[in-house]
Parts: sequence; structure tokens; C-alpha cells
Amino acid sequence: MDKVRNMFKWFWYITPGIIFVYAVNVELAGEEMIPSRGLWQILLAGFLTALVTVFLVPQGNRKGIIFASILLHYAALCIVMTGCGCWFGWMDFDASGVVMMLVSVAVVYLLAFSIYYGMDVKQAEEINRKLKEKYGDGE
Repeated sequence: MDKVRNMFKWFWYITPGIIFVYAVNVELAGEEMIPSRGLWQILLAGFLTALVTVFLVPQGNRKGIIFASILLHYAALCIVMTGCGCWFGWMDFDASGVVMMLVSVAVVYLLAFSIYYGMDVKQAEEINRKLKEKYGDGE
């Protein structure tokens, strides 16, 4: 059950980043509106990347392990999103298309983990506040 809950949590962290990057790309392409099929594609891409994230979210406490798991996670996300990009017609499978997807995935990665970190800090502060209310400052 935790995997399902985490998947939905990651879906809500990742999907706004995908929407942001998609909207920027639509704007750069000179289009006036986001195509309606793009909304379903964004949701599916969010679901697939959340699924990958649930199984490959960076873990560990040593720098080398964390760095390696971040690279593995990022590579898996790039593969999934390149596949989605080709399937949905978001990109051409050439050098510039792949580079653009790598950059797009990096932007979404940074946005999602910033949201995740901010929410975790807020939750930790709330837990600490409630503990202090219940048990005092420990002095």
C-alpha cells in the first residue's frame, strides 16, 4: 500500500513540472494553445515517471551511493520520457530532440525534488512543533 501511496505522491510532485516544461515548449513552438491530447499525454507521462520514481527514488546516506542512485533514476526517467516524447510526437528522435528531452527531464527533476524537499521540511517542522507542544522543550 505504501508503494501506491508514494506513487500518487510522486505523481502530484512530478506532473506540475511536466505541465510547466510542456507549456514552455508549446510557447517556444509559437503555438497559441496546448492541444487537448497533450493533457492526456502529460497525465500518462506523469504516471509513468511516478512509477519509475517509486522504484528508483534516490536512497542511501553515503555520497557515492546517493550520487549513483540519482544518476540511475535520472537515466531511467530520460529513457521513459524519450520514449513518451517519440510516442506522443513531442520530439524528433535526433540529437537535438534527445538533448532537449534530457534538459526537460532535468528541469522537471529539479522542480519535483524541490517540491518534495519543501514539503518534507514543512512536515518535519510541523512534527517538531507538535512534539514541543506535547513534551516541552526538553529542558
